[in-house]
Amino acid sequence: MTREVWRYLDSGPQPGALSMATDEAMLYAHLRGEAPPTLRVYTWRPRAVSVGRFQDAQASVDLDECRRSGADVVRRPTGGRAILHTEDEVTFSIVVSERRLGTKGVMDSYRALAMFSVAGLRLLGVDARLVERSAASGTAAARDPACFAVKARCDLVVGTEKLLGSAQVHRDGAILQQNSLPLRIPLEDWGRLFRRKPVAPAALGLRDAAGAEVSYQQVAGALKAGVEEVFGVQLVAGELSDEEIAHAAALAPAATLAMARVHGI
Repeated sequence: MTREVWRYLDSGPQPGALSMATDEAMLYAHLRGEAPPTLRVYTWRPRAVSVGRFQDAQASVDLDECRRSGADVVRRPTGGRAILHTEDEVTFSIVVSERRLGTKGVMDSYRALAMFSVAGLRLLGVDARLVERSAASGTAAARDPACFAVKARCDLVVGTEKLLGSAQVHRDGAILQQNSLPLRIPLEDWGRLFRRKPVAPAALGLRDAAGAEVSYQQVAGALKAGVEEVFGVQLVAGELSDEEIAHAAALAPAATLAMARVHGI
């Protein structure tokens, strides 16, 4: 029996505004029926802080310090809190329809999509699970602007420590989920870049969780295998269409809040 074919993209290191715009362009291409369900893997160059779609950037992030330290600041099309992204991270996005997943509602789709991440991490020797309702962060942590300082029910943990943060946006039955999987947590920069109390989060990077120097390519391969296992599909390496590339280029300026190499906000 022939398996359904989904698209696999490995974009490697990219500027943050372009990556955010690319994910959004993929969502709309899928919504229009112009692109299949897609898993995209990428990382960040230069490093950047991304803030959630509805997050107050000025209240959450020191934009001037980000500029001085060479970190771009961009807005995600998905929700959630601020994340400091570096090349020591594997970020991955998935675009698929609720109908294909067989889900109804946001938490239902989070649970369904978490399964491929859990399967991929298992291949790397990491036993991760979704945050339980009772383990979600309380009201004090809820005021922290940093994503990895807060455990939400859409996130994955190892033991009690957060490993992977996820956020979604839904458009007319199509889903974009963006996922941040740090290889290491750059805690040394949090105090300067985030407007938060100097409290260490209950979070860890993948290399600590795995007890090994896991590489970007190993993680990408494991995530690809996880999607194929959980959804029973074949992921085939592809490219963005000309329309997606043009749409991403048009969207990128709106994703830009502050760039380390450009004046202004």
